[in-house]
Amino acid sequence: MSSQILIIEDDKDIQELIKLSLTTKGLSSIDTADDINEGQRLINQNHYHVILLDLNLKSEDGYELMKFVDLSQTSVIVVTAKEENLELYRGFEKGVVDYIKKPFDPMELYYRVSLHLKDDSNDFYQLGNLKVNFKSGDVFVNHKPVSLTARELDLLYFFINNKNQILSKEQIYSKVWGYETFVDDNTLMVHIRTLRRKIEENPNQPKFIKTMRGKGYIFKGENHE
Repeated sequence: MSSQILIIEDDKDIQELIKLSLTTKGLSSIDTADDINEGQRLINQNHYHVILLDLNLKSEDGYELMKFVDLSQTSVIVVTAKEENLELYRGFEKGVVDYIKKPFDPMELYYRVSLHLKDDSNDFYQLGNLKVNFKSGDVFVNHKPVSLTARELDLLYFFINNKNQILSKEQIYSKVWGYETFVDDNTLMVHIRTLRRKIEENPNQPKFIKTMRGKGYIFKGENHE
């Protein structure tokens, strides 16, 4: 079976809040578990695009479930109240793709999850000479593979998932770099400049990622033929 999202959280109130935060934004096919055994059973029986994982599951270590997850097919996002950087580093070493800190903002939760959701019926995004395979992470320009860093790929995914919308620098910082991370303007500009060099035919006159003076950036999603 194939489901979109699995929430593994032993606090029923938080579990319901996470589920409500996603369903009110139109996401469906969500399963829930409140302990290690139930989480393992569901992981073994279903394919999930995203797993939202609490670390303290009735005094058990949530990371124990990582060994049952096919990380090539599933993105694991940790939802935790823990502050220690060592816990974050440990998770990244095990294959965690993102962290959301409790208490969380429902809109932030939705955006972070949606970044990693893939529609099986539409694994590819194509716009003019740009083609993106969401499942494999491969990017092609004029049928030639383009190598993107993990951050550049996250940035491109965020633009595509929010195409034709003006995105402020603060939105991009929050959703791509993380809510706790300070990113100065120069860092963002360098990443966008580099991404343009890799996907635009003419980076100085971009067709895809356009600068909106004083507002931010917009990814133009209509086809440019």
